[in-house]
Amino acid sequence: MKFFKELNPVENDSQPPVNKPVPIRPKDKVSDDSNQLADLDTVARKLRMSKRHVQALVRRRAIPVIRLGRRCTRFDLDSVMSAVKKFEITEVR
Repeated sequence: MKFFKELNPVENDSQPPVNKPVPIRPKDKVSDDSNQLADLDTVARKLRMSKRHVQALVRRRAIPVIRLGRRCTRFDLDSVMSAVKKFEITEVR
């Protein structure tokens, strides 16, 4: 059973009712990640491979990584994608 007490009764409809939730921030479907650093999960999802394989690529120095600590690694997605595109093999006829 829920009980609601109206905190400030409103005479007109210019303000929303108090007992309804108000969204904190709008949910954007389009996100601009060009200036942000990505973590291991995001890079693995973007490349559609496992996290271990991404870690192996980092160990072989095939993709660039930013180390912020012993266990904290971040990636610049633009530089990772350009490094991965170097492995592209074109078809020879």
